[in-house]
Amino acid sequence: MVNSIIVSDTGSPSQVIGVHGGKGLMHWKRFVTGLMMHAAWDSFEHNRLEPGAAVGEHVHSRTEEIYFIVSGKGMMKYNGEEFEVVAGDLIMTPLDGRHGITNHGDEVMEFVVVEALPPSIVNALPDYTPSVEAA
Repeated sequence: MVNSIIVSDTGSPSQVIGVHGGKGLMHWKRFVTGLMMHAAWDSFEHNRLEPGAAVGEHVHSRTEEIYFIVSGKGMMKYNGEEFEVVAGDLIMTPLDGRHGITNHGDEVMEFVVVEALPPSIVNALPDYTPSVEAA
């Protein structure tokens, strides 16, 4: 029997400076890891990026990422191009796509990130049994 369906919340995030070589402060919390689910997910994360802060450009060689902007506005850089992003936008960064995000607004920019595993990675992983304790 399940005692609770709540496995995490937004409280007590890590405070990270200069994520992926960026600048400024980001509050980061991983809600769920892939080891907690049967699906091919790596993680589900909640982020708050302070005004002027940036997550530096980087590449994921094993996961695809989906960003959902909850509040605020910023610039998403993807493979050398810049795109303005605002609350309600959903951004997909495929495997090996170079990307980074900057908060250019006057308020905290809040976004969630889902990291998904492509079949080439999933097929190479050993079998496992999901566990809430894996968080």
